[in-house]
Amino acid sequence: MKHTQQSEIVNRLHCAAGHLNAVIKMAEEDQPCEQVLHQLGAVEAALRAAGVRLLICQAQSSQAVILDSPSPKQRMAELKRLQSLYTTFVKYSNHISEVNP
Repeated sequence: MKHTQQSEIVNRLHCAAGHLNAVIKMAEEDQPCEQVLHQLGAVEAALRAAGVRLLICQAQSSQAVILDSPSPKQRMAELKRLQSLYTTFVKYSNHISEVNP
């Protein structure tokens, strides 16, 4: 991962942490649900943005292996790795927990 890409990802994660700290404080102060949910949305958006950047970085670094490797096994392994990373990202970014009342 390039330094600029790493910095961008770390900045997005710090942004998510800041929003999460605000959510915790709001919950501790018994703020209205609408405001807390708004902040939770900001946390989720910041985490999704960091995840997308991570996937893009990995795809860029995998590109050379996929396109240039003389080994079909190595190319296939790299493609499977990218697929697994994408599947994991989608699984968690679309995850909706069931709530028991």
